Amino acid sequence: MSKLPCFEGEAYGRRCNGHPTCSDTGPNNRATRPARGAFFPVNDLSKRALREAAAAARRLLPAEERAASSVAIQERLVALPIFLRAATVGLYAPIGAEVDTAAIARAALRQGKELAFPRLAPDRPGLDFAACSPEELVPAALGTREPPPDATPVAGAALDLLLVPGVAFDLRCHRLGRGRAYYDATLAALPPSTLRVGLAFEVQIVPAVPLEAHDQPLDAVITEARVILRDPEACAGGGPILV
Repeated sequence: MSKLPCFEGEAYGRRCNGHPTCSDTGPNNRATRPARGAFFPVNDLSKRALREAAAAARRLLPAEERAASSVAIQERLVALPIFLRAATVGLYAPIGAEVDTAAIARAALRQGKELAFPRLAPDRPGLDFAACSPEELVPAALGTREPPPDATPVAGAALDLLLVPGVAFDLRCHRLGRGRAYYDATLAALPPSTLRVGLAFEVQIVPAVPLEAHDQPLDAVITEARVILRDPEACAGGGPILV
């Protein structure tokens, strides 16, 4: 794995991949400018500052490393029972440096699963879902891609598994998104039977995400290195995530 600049881990007030803490924290050091994720404890970060720092860490991953990590994340997910059992999978089309989902889509279609992609709900905050393949997605607002207008709607309650992007995640599976709360509104409306799983690179994992009342936790977060469970005890020996 390529050596990352030291400030990528330090953006979250912790060491990253064993690299030492930056010694030069002056204003002329690119590694410690606030816009690039200066070193400060995560408890002092506003959502906006953490969002900027985490997005920079993800964006600064070398392209080859990001692609390899995306493959590892997808392979880890499709081998889990939560994916193998799911009949209908809610999937996102990645924007920018988000974890890719193309291999997940191919695996789902090979196994005869129904794929549902999100689009902005026209009459309320949140997202609706519709069935289509990745090739059928069309350009949409905010730089996203969404199902075409004639795609068959899929009720949120019909989703067995919903895969969620994000900018940062913590070890309790709290998520920091792009700031518009579309996914939080959507997650709040889903039934408990829908498993909610975030996909992230290790550089996006932080000690704690600042929370507000509307923020919705996930059941798990999958990175290239591990599966993070919100409630490991509930999943041990018979929980829904790993078995």
